[in-house]
Amino acid sequence: MSDQTEVPKKIRSIWPPLIVMAVAIGYAIWAQDYSKGPRLMPTLVGVATAVLALLDLVSRLETRVSPILRLTLGADFRNREMSHDPAFRSELAMTGWMIGCILSMLMIGILPTVPLFISGYMRFWGKQSWQSSILTALAVLGFVVVVFEVLLDYALYRGVLFDPKGFGAW
Repeated sequence: MSDQTEVPKKIRSIWPPLIVMAVAIGYAIWAQDYSKGPRLMPTLVGVATAVLALLDLVSRLETRVSPILRLTLGADFRNREMSHDPAFRSELAMTGWMIGCILSMLMIGILPTVPLFISGYMRFWGKQSWQSSILTALAVLGFVVVVFEVLLDYALYRGVLFDPKGFGAW
């Protein structure tokens, strides 16, 4: 496509970045209810996500900065990664995987969820072999443990099933 206006309007919509930005800002504000240590990570995630959503929003608008953002950040919709719009069923399945991951983190914690989600997603959705799925899951788990639990000395959330307070901790 030679012109930004030739990209379908639903692809150029400003609503996705606005919604993501609102959720990210809400997430960062909500994190301030926690003490200094526990609020650090959700605050960083919320602020970083809001900044990225803002850049996405500006790239979708017709300003002098927009073409520069599209070029430098790869946000040019004329050169899309997917040449087609995914089927609604496929998008619904992706949403299901994400909701399952979040619920798993809530119930059993981050550390057990990481290998379960990665190996399950790679095997069942990505059609990868069990061997590569499990090896990848264990490598990512090792990275997460070393970075957060060891280097940063940051205890990741253990889930309501493994927290003595259960849902009371919420």
